[in-house]
Amino acid sequence: MKKQLNQTVLALLLLLSILVGMEGRSLLGRERRCDEIYVVKQGETLQTISVDCNTLSILDDNPQIVDTDDIGPGTVLYIRPSSTLS
Repeated sequence: MKKQLNQTVLALLLLLSILVGMEGRSLLGRERRCDEIYVVKQGETLQTISVDCNTLSILDDNPQIVDTDDIGPGTVLYIRPSSTLS
């Protein structure tokens, strides 16, 4: 069941990546600080990613994260576009 959920989440993340422009622009043409599909790099934490990407909803938007200590390099995250960007 967990494997199926992870595969579904990954499929949704890949679909979302298709909808995002190559230059970091959303479909609405707004500048983004981070792409909607974000791959965690060495040394990053959810807190540093949250600050860098200007978002507070990483855990809400990524149900595959069961334990915040389990994220590491290569973890794929969905970063919701901020509604305050212009």
